[in-house]
Amino acid sequence: MNQRVLDILAGLAQHAAVPFHESAVARHILGALNALEGVDYRRDDFGNIIAHYISPRRAALPEAEREPPIAFVAHMDHPGYEIISADATDSAAANDGRRYIARALGGVPVASMTKPTPALVLLPDGERIPADIQPMTPEATARHANTADRLAEVRLKSAAELTLPAAVIFDLPDFGIEGDIIRMRAADDLAGCAAILSALEKLVEDAAETDFYAVFTRAEEGGLFGARLMAEARALPENTLVVSVESSPLIPGVAQGEGIVIRTGDRVYTFDADAEQVFIAAQHSLQARDDGFRAQRQLMSGGGCEATAFAVFGYKVTGLAFPLGNWHNATTTIPDPNGGVDSEYISVSDYLGGVALIAEAAVSVAARHDSPTRRSIRQIPNDIRQRLRRTARGKPQAAY
Repeated sequence: MNQRVLDILAGLAQHAAVPFHESAVARHILGALNALEGVDYRRDDFGNIIAHYISPRRAALPEAEREPPIAFVAHMDHPGYEIISADATDSAAANDGRRYIARALGGVPVASMTKPTPALVLLPDGERIPADIQPMTPEATARHANTADRLAEVRLKSAAELTLPAAVIFDLPDFGIEGDIIRMRAADDLAGCAAILSALEKLVEDAAETDFYAVFTRAEEGGLFGARLMAEARALPENTLVVSVESSPLIPGVAQGEGIVIRTGDRVYTFDADAEQVFIAAQHSLQARDDGFRAQRQLMSGGGCEATAFAVFGYKVTGLAFPLGNWHNATTTIPDPNGGVDSEYISVSDYLGGVALIAEAAVSVAARHDSPTRRSIRQIPNDIRQRLRRTARGKPQAAY
């Protein structure tokens, strides 16, 4: 199974997307869903993909007797640039039509605006045109004085014809594994998408008893837009437990190789304890079968995620996060103009464990009511109970 899980990730990693330009990733996901028997799927009015698998026994129950469905959400896009116009200048070198103005979409490394950065322009048929992202020249800045925020120049290395707007990604390897490290141009959030697909495939193969939604959204990096529109439209049943699956930046207290993170909140919102107990119960079940299984628990405050979008619209939410190095391809920090641009990376063991936890959680929704955490808090030692009663009435204490 582990090799199959990694193959699914490697296959999805061959496709690239930036906000509003997710068609290649979406086609791949739709093809994968089409191959899964018993999975219904659709695209909403905004291009988000919603897949649903429910076991026959669960579907036959009256709705009032079913446990809430659980939905796992990941986004298809990754920060990049969008070419918005050709840049006509007085210089002869630019008059070949290969110089363009592009706007950053999402949190790209500022270093990609301050120093030349190898890039690829995506054509509608999937072809990638080599290019460089360059800092804006003073002349170009002056011409775009009213719209110069987060702009850069893109210089093509060929005379290819572009249909604008066109997506621009960093020229980095799609995928590679070195020991326990997976390196990708866009682990955030193709790793989340692939993990959900892998878990869904396992659930279907096992004919698991579950009510499971797999959701793949658009334009997260621009402001959680796809998820916000879905939540606003109540595209999922209102009692759904919604789980964001992200690749999130390493912060103090989180280490790669120590397992996927059960996420208690993000930079702007605290999540729901009842939804989180699904994962506490699932973690306990996995560890009972494999004492080497690892998971972490942390408020991942490095950025926001789609759980927040659903929470604001009234859903119970929680999150999972793969600890991520070089977040958004920044080798230092996103705002550092002197940093670099390189592949993102996650741990193989964290990734495989995360897929296992998603699949286990899908069949553990009811177990949240009696999770190990809840059980341990409810079980109050009788001697403590009696001692507190005695001392409340002023009787002599016995040593504890």
